[in-house]
Amino acid sequence: MESRYLNFVESGSGAPLVLLHAFPLTRKMWQGEIETWRVTHRVIAPDWRGFGESQLATHPFTMESCADDLHQLLEHLAIKQKVVLLGLSMGGYVAFEFVRKYPDSLRGLVLAATQPIADSEATRKGRYETAEFVRKEGAAALADRLVPRLLGKTTLQREPATVQRVRGLIESNSPSGIAAACDGLASRRDSCALLSQIRLPTLVVAGEEDVIVERVQAETMHKKIASSRLAVIPQSGHLVNLEQPAQFHEVVRNCLSTF
Repeated sequence: MESRYLNFVESGSGAPLVLLHAFPLTRKMWQGEIETWRVTHRVIAPDWRGFGESQLATHPFTMESCADDLHQLLEHLAIKQKVVLLGLSMGGYVAFEFVRKYPDSLRGLVLAATQPIADSEATRKGRYETAEFVRKEGAAALADRLVPRLLGKTTLQREPATVQRVRGLIESNSPSGIAAACDGLASRRDSCALLSQIRLPTLVVAGEEDVIVERVQAETMHKKIASSRLAVIPQSGHLVNLEQPAQFHEVVRNCLSTF
């Protein structure tokens, strides 16, 4: 389905649960979660602009513009209930902006494999280099670079189907969409000061083998968000829902029942 700006999938009925995908994947990373949670929730998963089946934006891609697009999608769907946002990695960065701009629309948060800090100068430089690389070499070449970092060592060694699935999700995106998001990630603002202002019930999820987001970031979010819980998923890297789906579903389901 398509709203004004975002392509999305919607399934199930009940309290709304919105799944925000990671960079540089698509809403299809949530297929297992949609099937699992549609029994109890109205599950909505959009593609960000320039990803999956959503068209590239004519304006700069930013975390704030993604939050605005999401708000417009919820209005398009005439959702009056407060929603739970589940954001993984870049999806978590968008969730922070949504908390800033639309706090009255929220019932709870799940922040998975994400962090509140802005990029360092070195990391920003790396984002710009990645944008240039994908424009020149394409999404398949970028997958070669990113897959070994996105997935934990256990998955890389034991789950070739998951490795191929992640590679396929990356390759399905256009180089221009990925490059635009790199610029948006580099320019995102720091959210550390926001943490202590969050009063929503929150679940923080980290992968034990994540080499992209340091564990201390999850611990910091848990410490500073007063109403939060922390779950660390063993034998998982950055993409916790794809690497250890059963464990991920269990910890999220347990929290959703209390939100």
